[in-house]
Amino acid sequence: MARRPARWRPGTPRPSQAELSRHTRAHPTEGHKVKSSSLPLPTNVRSAVEAALGGAPIAEELAWMSWAGTVWRMTGDGRAVFVKRAADLAPERDRLNWLAGRWPVPEVGGFFHDLGDDWLVTREVSGVPMHHPSVRWEPRRVAEKLGRILRRLHSTESAGCPFGIKKRGHVLVHGDYCLPNVLVSEGELSGLVDVGRSGLGNPEDDLAAGVWTLQYNYARGLARPFLDAYGWPPMTDQAIEKLRRKYAR
Repeated sequence: MARRPARWRPGTPRPSQAELSRHTRAHPTEGHKVKSSSLPLPTNVRSAVEAALGGAPIAEELAWMSWAGTVWRMTGDGRAVFVKRAADLAPERDRLNWLAGRWPVPEVGGFFHDLGDDWLVTREVSGVPMHHPSVRWEPRRVAEKLGRILRRLHSTESAGCPFGIKKRGHVLVHGDYCLPNVLVSEGELSGLVDVGRSGLGNPEDDLAAGVWTLQYNYARGLARPFLDAYGWPPMTDQAIEKLRRKYAR
């Protein structure tokens, strides 16, 4: 089956960058706006959207679309929600519910299975990715902030986490720690999205994603500021490249 091109609206959830780079070419967009109530949503999904917005959505916009699924952003009465459609969204729903109160993640507004797919409704969290033009941070500052935030996330109490593998040295990992999935507002962490792979795991997995995303969005040379800010022991250039490829493969 032919793959559909990916479309992504900055500041919204999206598939992992590794998936996009391996399977489809990303095409940034400001979104495709459609008339309210024109999207073919199942009745139960639309009811959940209206409950979260306090009424029918005023505007509906395509946030991204790829072979992996589709996400719409819907707004109304000063609020916004995302509607995600994909084959299996139960892992993301379960993690969002468990992470609530631990990390600043979107609140689940509804989960349904209809038309052969899962549908996940989440309330929008504030902020934009820290590399978004509106933030106006230099690349090095982005790298250092990304490292400090990750260190804090990995220090989260993980007792009772039902996801991942409990082993010595494992921590609560994001699972896809890329720039588009880390939102900031007024210079501080405000939201984490795309947490469908989060759980107990090797901290190197998130570090690998961080090194990869910095090189993908900027250039080489930002891995060390990122790793230093995290507090990771010094690494050779060869070791850093090996770490980056751990995420890219």
